[in-house]
Amino acid sequence: MERKVNPLSLNHLRWVRIALKTVGGWPDHAIDGRPHKVQCFTLFVAIECAVIIVGEILFIKNHFQVVSFFILGDVYISMALSLVVLVIASVPFFERYGIIMREFLCHFHLIHFKFKGGYSEIIFEKINKISHYFTSFTVIFTMMAAICFNIPPIYNSYTRGAFKKNRSENITLQFSVYFELPGFKQEKHFIVAIILNFWLCYVCGFIICIMDLLLCLMVFQIIGHIQVLRHSLRNFPKPQIQTNLQEVSTGEKNEPRILIEVMQPFSSEENKCIENKIKECVDRHLFIVSFAEDMSQFFGPLLAVNYFYHLFGLSLLLVECMQGEEGAYTRYGPLTLITIGQLTLLSITFEIVASKSEKLNQ
Repeated sequence: MERKVNPLSLNHLRWVRIALKTVGGWPDHAIDGRPHKVQCFTLFVAIECAVIIVGEILFIKNHFQVVSFFILGDVYISMALSLVVLVIASVPFFERYGIIMREFLCHFHLIHFKFKGGYSEIIFEKINKISHYFTSFTVIFTMMAAICFNIPPIYNSYTRGAFKKNRSENITLQFSVYFELPGFKQEKHFIVAIILNFWLCYVCGFIICIMDLLLCLMVFQIIGHIQVLRHSLRNFPKPQIQTNLQEVSTGEKNEPRILIEVMQPFSSEENKCIENKIKECVDRHLFIVSFAEDMSQFFGPLLAVNYFYHLFGLSLLLVECMQGEEGAYTRYGPLTLITIGQLTLLSITFEIVASKSEKLNQ
């Protein structure tokens, strides 16, 4: 009797689900088997990103000749992140995303194969442990980065008297995200702007980092399947070997006996077993290739957008870190480390998949 298991019972996937739900990125409709529908909150996040991008463009237009180079760089970084968030926020609108997630959770995840025992269970436990620690680190570090990005501007504004009742109009206030909309200026609605900026940083951090995390977790499962398939091919049943001692006449006295190994042909039952194992390996290989192709076709453009941000955003982040202003390292340091970490991790992860696939072909 086949056991029914739910990958969402695993702690790290439960955390991913909760995190993506808070930013409208979890496809409940597809996983529960309901028809595809766009959730209101998902639509709200996408519209919010589009509005903030417009606000950032208006800020640059109205303050280009007034603000410093570093503030403009800050706005460019925020706008680049907003564009990435807008692209990722549009992912749940595609029905294909829900189909891939359902396939991943209901069929492809290694938890569905662990009950076969042996090497499948060993690989599942190994991949599960790696995924757990990796998810914990990503979630905690993302939250810390979002907080650190907001604290220095608030502190600098506080020291300048931003929270005083009779605040001077001549002080320069700092914000983690600079934008300007018709009828809304951040300086006149300071508290509202702070709360909104915290929310924007949370959405930005979680929708980018957790979606990348989800992609990496899928790749970890692909690596696990490849490892199991390689183990199956390496430990294929071999013919029985019969060892006999035979005398070979060479015409010499005291001829030594020669040990001869003779491979016995497979029996009909063994042939049937071999046939089933070959079929199982071929089916598993096609299963892996099919899921990997679906992933690459759908998430490929998303990765291209990510790499473009890494190229553009990382350069500006390094410049912002070197400005020497108080709190610059606290604010931009974690974000820079996350960006470098994402770039490194995605590159290494997909390189490992390519390496494992090449070894499998060999």
